[in-house]
Amino acid sequence: MRHRPALPVLALTAALALGTAAPAQAADVVISGPDRYATAAAVSRAFVGDRYAPVYLATGEDFPDALAASAAAAADGSRVLLTGRDEVPRATLDELANLDPTAVYLVGGTSSVGTAVEAELQRLGHAVVRVDGPDRYATAVRVARTLFDDPGTVFLATGENYPDALAGAAAAGSLGAPVLLVGRDSLPGAVRSALSAQETNLPLRPSRFVVLGGQDAVSGAVLDEIRALGYGDAVFERIAGADRYATAAEVGRRFFPGTGTAVLAVGSGFADALAAGPLAADLAAPLLLTGAGTTPAATRAELDRRGAGDRLHVGAARPS
Repeated sequence: MRHRPALPVLALTAALALGTAAPAQAADVVISGPDRYATAAAVSRAFVGDRYAPVYLATGEDFPDALAASAAAAADGSRVLLTGRDEVPRATLDELANLDPTAVYLVGGTSSVGTAVEAELQRLGHAVVRVDGPDRYATAVRVARTLFDDPGTVFLATGENYPDALAGAAAAGSLGAPVLLVGRDSLPGAVRSALSAQETNLPLRPSRFVVLGGQDAVSGAVLDEIRALGYGDAVFERIAGADRYATAAEVGRRFFPGTGTAVLAVGSGFADALAAGPLAADLAAPLLLTGAGTTPAATRAELDRRGAGDRLHVGAARPS
């Protein structure tokens, strides 16, 4: 992925009329809309990248099928927009018309993004490709197989919750790496099959696994299962903190250590962070998680460590 300089962010407030410059120490920019769909569209407009790039469309109503979309969009230098199950919100339609993408990837099955959405996009002239599987684990595998080119690194995150996967999306995408979802203590069948040496249908054979979260999220038993599939010589790296906020801070410190720029999204909801991850990757900046009204201690410490720099607050993640 091409990393772009953070300099255009300095003009973001004027360009979007969405932010307010606050302390001299750092430029705080708020990127938001009246709902999650409009917020995702506003995030899309903050990109400095190619407006004709493919767009990733995921449900704004639940997180499972959408978890893999953020890393895929980040790797593609593109955006995630959100939709309802049976209707595309006006904010999303307007942004798609503005972007004129080469393709729209629908990430998730018809239970999360219905056929009516697909038909509406096709009627409007968009080239639509659905990327899905029978469950969240298989969908993430399908995304990894079809939208990533033989990745040497794979990120692993729990499929039972969203914070770790979304906090790691910017880092994974910046490396051209997918996020695979696993259980706490076992490897889902779809992931096991994809990593198997006997797999012939677009197999995944990474040499490095980055594990997001602690033992309570992804236990050592899962890693042992992977090693038993023939990955005894692979590199396994776990990145974890005491909670979701500390884990996101650790991920940012590991993969984006030097920049003062940071993108912040609320850690108690998935929608804003889903759209914010690709933007963070576009700016070669970490995605940090925060509260809607307060900044957790781990996030504040990481911002202080980075010093002065642009801080982009997505959605409800207001400066505090």
